[in-house]
Amino acid sequence: MTLPVSVYCITKNEELRLGATLAKVADWADEVIVVDSGSTDGTETIARQYGARFVVHEWQGFAAQKAHAASLCRNDWVLDLDADEVLSDELVANIKALFTADPDPGFAGFKMRWVLSQPLAGHPFRHDRSKRILRLYHRGRARIQGIAGSNDDRPKVLKGKVGVIPGDVLHRSVINLEQMERKYLQLSCEQAQFLAEKGRKISSARLFVEFPLKFLKYYLLHRQIMNGWYGLSVSIAGANRNFMRLAKAKEIQMLAELEPGEKPSRSAGVGDG
Repeated sequence: MTLPVSVYCITKNEELRLGATLAKVADWADEVIVVDSGSTDGTETIARQYGARFVVHEWQGFAAQKAHAASLCRNDWVLDLDADEVLSDELVANIKALFTADPDPGFAGFKMRWVLSQPLAGHPFRHDRSKRILRLYHRGRARIQGIAGSNDDRPKVLKGKVGVIPGDVLHRSVINLEQMERKYLQLSCEQAQFLAEKGRKISSARLFVEFPLKFLKYYLLHRQIMNGWYGLSVSIAGANRNFMRLAKAKEIQMLAELEPGEKPSRSAGVGDG
C-alpha cells in the first residue's frame, strides 16, 4: 500500500548513490520524482529502475531546483530527499505509521535527525548527530523560496507547527576528498555570486574570523575530532568553503566598483606574471 506522499530528489551524475536512496522510498511513496540537471552517467537508468518520474531541468541553484521539483508533485505532503541521503529503517517505519493514521492538520511538517554518514571511500567514521532538518512538509503550509542562484533550499513554514519524527537521514555527502573539493568549489562560487548580487557587504573583520570559527564548529561541535586525520581534512575543507564564499563575494563586489579601464582582462589567468 502506498502512502499519499510525493518524494522528490534533485540529481546530477549520481549513479553511485541514487540507488540506495530510492530503494528506501520506492515501495511506499505514492510517487517519486527525480529532477536532473544534465547527468551524463547512469542516473536516469537507475531512477527509472525504481519507478521514478525522470525530469530534466536546467540548473538554477539548489533552492530554485528543489522548488521546481516540489511544484511537480501531485500530493500535498512531500519529502525532500537529496540523492546522497538514505532513510534509516526506523525513520521509514515512523513515516508509515504517521500517514497510516493521517497527520494532524495543525502540522506544517516534520523534522528528522540528519546524520553525516561514513564516506563511500570506506574511511572509519563516527557519525555526526548534531542537527535536525525539516524535510517532510505540507506544500500548503511550508514552502521553499525558489530564488534563482540561492542555495537556501530549506522549506520555510507559512503556518502550523513543526513536529519531530524519530529516525535518521543518513547523509552520504562524502565519496572521497576529491569529490568533496569539487562540490565545495561549486557551492562557494554559487553562494558568492548570490551574496554579491544581493548586495551583502562582507567586512574584512568577518573574513579574518570566518575560517577559524567554522573550523572549530566542524572539528569540535560536530565532533570531527573523533575521526582522526579524516575528520581534520573534512573540517578544513568545510571551513574553507565557508571562507571562500565570502572572499569571492567581496572580490566580485570590489571588481564591480572599479572603473572599466581598471578591470582586469578576461584573458588574465594562471601563468600570467
